[in-house]
Amino acid sequence: MILPWQPWRDPQRDGLLFVAWVPHPLPTVLPNGLEVPCIDAIIDASSRLVLPTDGFDTVDVAPAIMSSNENNTQGARRDERNSRFLSRENIVKMTKTTIVLSALLLSIWAVVLNHSIEALDSTSEEDSSILVETEGREADVYCPEGGADIFLGTDFDGDGKLSAEEITSSTKVCHGQQGLSGPQGQSGFDGTNGHNGNSSLVNLTALSPGVPCQFGGIQIESGVDTNRNLYLDQEEIETTAHVCDGQLGDEGPEGQQGDDGSQGYSALIEQHQAPTSICPKGIVMEFGVDDGTDRATAGDGILHDDEVRESLRICSEQLYEGLVFDSNTGVTNGFSNECSNADADEIMLFTSNDGLNGCELWILQQNNVPSMLMDIHSNGDSVPGRELGIHSVVTERGPRFFFDADDGINGRELWVSDGTSIGTTMLGDMETGDAIDWTSKITTWMDGAVFTTHGSQGHRMWWTNGSVTTSIWQAPWFSSVVSSDLVNQSTSLSSFGQGLLQGDEHGLWFAAKDAQAGLEMVFLSTTGSLHIYDLQPFGDSSPSQGLSMDDGFVVAASDGTGRQLAKLDHDGGYQWLTSLTREGTTTPISVIAPAFGIQQLGDVLVFDAVHRGADATLFGYSIASGMLQELSMSILAPGHSNEVVSDGVTIWFDCVLSNTGMELCQTDGTVQGTKLTIDLLPGISSSQPRTMAYVDSVLYVLAQGLDDSGTNSGHALWAIEGNTPSLVLDVWTGIGNNSDAGTYGGLTVTSNHLLFIADNGQHGHELHQYLRPSIRDQWMVWD
Repeated sequence: MILPWQPWRDPQRDGLLFVAWVPHPLPTVLPNGLEVPCIDAIIDASSRLVLPTDGFDTVDVAPAIMSSNENNTQGARRDERNSRFLSRENIVKMTKTTIVLSALLLSIWAVVLNHSIEALDSTSEEDSSILVETEGREADVYCPEGGADIFLGTDFDGDGKLSAEEITSSTKVCHGQQGLSGPQGQSGFDGTNGHNGNSSLVNLTALSPGVPCQFGGIQIESGVDTNRNLYLDQEEIETTAHVCDGQLGDEGPEGQQGDDGSQGYSALIEQHQAPTSICPKGIVMEFGVDDGTDRATAGDGILHDDEVRESLRICSEQLYEGLVFDSNTGVTNGFSNECSNADADEIMLFTSNDGLNGCELWILQQNNVPSMLMDIHSNGDSVPGRELGIHSVVTERGPRFFFDADDGINGRELWVSDGTSIGTTMLGDMETGDAIDWTSKITTWMDGAVFTTHGSQGHRMWWTNGSVTTSIWQAPWFSSVVSSDLVNQSTSLSSFGQGLLQGDEHGLWFAAKDAQAGLEMVFLSTTGSLHIYDLQPFGDSSPSQGLSMDDGFVVAASDGTGRQLAKLDHDGGYQWLTSLTREGTTTPISVIAPAFGIQQLGDVLVFDAVHRGADATLFGYSIASGMLQELSMSILAPGHSNEVVSDGVTIWFDCVLSNTGMELCQTDGTVQGTKLTIDLLPGISSSQPRTMAYVDSVLYVLAQGLDDSGTNSGHALWAIEGNTPSLVLDVWTGIGNNSDAGTYGGLTVTSNHLLFIADNGQHGHELHQYLRPSIRDQWMVWD
């Protein structure tokens, strides 16, 4: 420790000097809390040390050593010193000085003690860290959009986490409200199609016992068919592996005698000639058990269809595709615009003109052998299906075909056929003269068909299953009380089905003219409730296109200012869904769902409307959010020429684009998913799709396109998988030849074939067939 007083002699001055030193700059703290500044002072023979004492009188310290030049004797000096030392004044000063010196000593001790405490505090602070933790916060009353909680505290226990007792403060930080979506960006350009890759092939070869398999096995060779000859050549083999058989185990002990089993059934094998419509020369071998499965008879020695377990189909020629038959011999057409109706179930009914009997009803059996089913009009053309088409309906008694026809005696009436001539008959003479005209409608409902007639008694509506035909108000499932009430309610209605007639599992939706409300939508439930929807209180809403939904019906109708979409419920209520106006104006649109109609993809209603220029474009309406948006500005006239086709996820339709002409487009209900499917005829030239069908996960279309040689195929059958087209059947090949497939009729799908009308250059427009790939895969071809 350094003493507070140190003697020191200054060579430049006489006498001894004392230096008083106290550590600084920290102040000295006295026990009573007062602070005394720390002082450096030099005292010589002619100076005085004055110490401030903060509350005490100033301490005046006289020089401790006198100069030798003073004229005093030593004794006089001693007496004077003793006198001064013992004086009351000096005693007081000495006391004060002692107190100050004590304070200085205490200050030094306080400084030392203070440093020790700071060291301890520093150690404590280093051991206890301050932590900040955040936690996500769900949306609640304080933070409607969610946010985070921020916790602050000291980690006393050093575990790196804040426990509840260590948290000293907390606060909330909330997310801001979700901003509005930005504008829709433009769609990017479609990438170019990649080249078809080479196929990978695998060869399996049985190995005899030896090397490399002691007990035999299989050799597996794999590689890429680089030369595309559908054979894995030696130079194409990339990997070889062996699967070896294990050694046969020893024979096990003989088991106990089992119980006698029940009497079994005979295994049967039958061999048939292949159906010539598929295989011109071949056999079909069927294997089964005579056990009476389903509708078969057990133990009768006959292998019925329901008893067949497996079959083997072998054809010694290429499977047949092409002309079905030449109904009108020579180059004369067997089909025309009004004589080309068709529908199929297990069999196909269609109309054709053989040049002798006129346009009559024909049948194509499952073996694709055609024949005229009935000459309904013996002296002319009955033209079956001219107004209503041909409709296959599943009834309680099996499939039935309903169509209109004129027998030359009763006028145009509704007919039914079960596929036999004896089962083809007129349902009744509903009117004097024609009962069916261009205003008539037909739809499937309640295991039968509902149709409208128009004659001298006005518009009437009927239900039939082919065996029973009755007024819709007296349908067989209605009680007499319900029927009587419906007859009374219907007296104010007329013009049934004018513009719309559609049945679903909940009831029958149709347009009718009410004496008070005008031409409006009407709903007849399966239980007999009748509701009229007055969508246009000041006139006719004139419903047109409609779509059944689980909870109601969407219809295009007039609201008095324009045409919009309305949603009808099952109890007579309704709401308008859209309020479209002409682009850049407040004028409501007047054309909605003119061709594409109203379709549903999940939550989105897709429909066409004219709101710019003269051509319709596609719109999507979200049922959940109520948001309406135009799906494409560049795709025009969607579905203008053909009925749309859907797989439930995508809708395909014909369309017009300024840079491609009339081509095939698609939509999934979004802006990004509404686009050109394929440009079959590249450039401004149009491929002109005529009819489509979605079968076995493949889209088929009759259209023009460039074949593998770059030649325009004319209208032929194309298959489109993804964005890859392939020409699958062109019945009149060659440069400049055009089969004009789809000029008459459409694509009809049967269990084995796709059928369409085309001209092969030799027989005029006749019926042709394409074998479905799913059927083709069932056959072994030995050519």
